[in-house]
Amino acid sequence: MAGSVTTHEARLTHDGAEPLTAGSFEVAERELPPAVDGEILVEVRYASLDPSQRIRLRSEGAGFVPPAGVVGTVVESRSDAFEVGDTVTAPGAWATAVRVPAASAERYDSPEGVALHHAVGLLGLTGLTAYFGVRRVLRPRRGEKIVVTGAFGGVGQVAAQLIAASGADVLGVVGGPDKAHGLKRLGITAVDHRAPDWTAEVDRWAPEGLHAVFDNVWGETSARLVERLGPLGRVALCGQMSGIGEAVVPPLPLDNWFRLVTRSLTVQGFRAADFAAENADARRALADMIASGALDQEIHLAPGLAAAGPAFADLLTGHVVGKLVVAVRE
Repeated sequence: MAGSVTTHEARLTHDGAEPLTAGSFEVAERELPPAVDGEILVEVRYASLDPSQRIRLRSEGAGFVPPAGVVGTVVESRSDAFEVGDTVTAPGAWATAVRVPAASAERYDSPEGVALHHAVGLLGLTGLTAYFGVRRVLRPRRGEKIVVTGAFGGVGQVAAQLIAASGADVLGVVGGPDKAHGLKRLGITAVDHRAPDWTAEVDRWAPEGLHAVFDNVWGETSARLVERLGPLGRVALCGQMSGIGEAVVPPLPLDNWFRLVTRSLTVQGFRAADFAAENADARRALADMIASGALDQEIHLAPGLAAAGPAFADLLTGHVVGKLVVAVRE
């Protein structure tokens, strides 16, 4: 039987309801007991840090280790489904090694030419969320005018490119010139919602109104776009970045909610888990687009666990440009 393994983990240093800063996490080590029947021990290579993790942290206290989607190598297996040396993706934590139920892990075969960190990005939860939100919920049509909010985040980047690939016209709403320039590097037109006349730019881009919105932010920005939807307009509700720093859901300040009726609008919330049975097909489709050069994702790579906390605090204040991934072990 294998012995215990020393793992390093990033722990919360105070009550999670308090504001998060660069000093809100510390790295400590502990002994991880051997895996038991039905479990695997995974040495983590990369971990995905996502805004939604802030919600969980709000109800936790000092010493809590945040969850994260991870990709890594099996170093001990007590399951017939995996062998030592297998590369897997799994729900893990901000840690160098994690014990997980084998049933929650998936073997990961990295497509040729695709960097491993994309396992927790383009081919992970963010990519799958964007894929299902676009292909199964929004269903863009050629020539439509569609706006993506939070368009340079992990999900937004992918959603904007998938919408463009469908033949629709896409406009990305971002917060700051760095993100606008980043989106343009991906071939997507961008508008900065921090500019005082950003809604006028949207009106010039779509003078007859919008057909659909892929929304990652909620709040004031989203309300101004919903007001610009034409008859039979659609909204795919994916996230609520506008209140994530405080872990609250802000109101949607529409001036007239009854327009949802008068314009026959469709508003649908969704989660990637709603379509989990289609994950394998979605990953193949995304991998094919990556291989063909039709899909990319700019990554903000935090170097090691010590950098995870400061990078996460920056993510919540809008200072991270691109999808945030921690390189736990390069």
